[in-house]
Amino acid sequence: MDIGILCSHCKQTFEMPRWVIIQMYDAIMSYSPLPKEELELFKQLKGLKVIFDVGARDDTEYLELWPESEHHLFEPNPEFFEKLQEKVKGNVFANNFGLGEKEENKGYYSPLQGFLGSGNVPDNVTPDLVLPIQTLVKYVTDKGIETIDFLKIDTEGHDRKVILGAKGMWDKIRFIQYEHWGDPDNFNIRDLLASKFEMYNVGYRNVFCMNFKLVPEIERNELRTYILDNKLKDLA
Repeated sequence: MDIGILCSHCKQTFEMPRWVIIQMYDAIMSYSPLPKEELELFKQLKGLKVIFDVGARDDTEYLELWPESEHHLFEPNPEFFEKLQEKVKGNVFANNFGLGEKEENKGYYSPLQGFLGSGNVPDNVTPDLVLPIQTLVKYVTDKGIETIDFLKIDTEGHDRKVILGAKGMWDKIRFIQYEHWGDPDNFNIRDLLASKFEMYNVGYRNVFCMNFKLVPEIERNELRTYILDNKLKDLA
């Protein structure tokens, strides 16, 4: 069966056999560490006590860099979550559900690792899974979490909905890093956060956000200089 794939660059849909998609994603995702530039920027951050990784897959680089911090990981895909659980220990909360704009059970297409209607997963694809979604605000309320130091989001085009579900916490998040799926998506997310965060492109489709109120100006200046000196904006 062929599946319509939406290209995030040219915005055109083309047909591709399902088996090709599965083989392609299996090859790409079987080993995909976080980009070096992303990790080097993460190393510049200070005082990270509470870290959220939304769309964690089975990556543990953040855990290794900040082992004493409190980590909250979110991975709805049961295959990745099983691998993630085998790797984590200590002060880690691993959650087998996604975050989004509202609480719901939503269709998920494993070969593209995304919820229907997100990124390159069209609404008309038949999902092979139906997975639970919570909002970030409900999660932190249930856990009694008052501040998030670093919120990383990489959810294959679902990032905007994660951010919308975190709206009540925007004033209490020091840093956000999200992935966008093209200029229109990036514009919509920037429009949401512009009044509260200073934002920079820091790699291919990644945007780094610093809270105006929670991150002191001297620290924002240092991070801005690092981003410019290392030409991270040029990688977008």
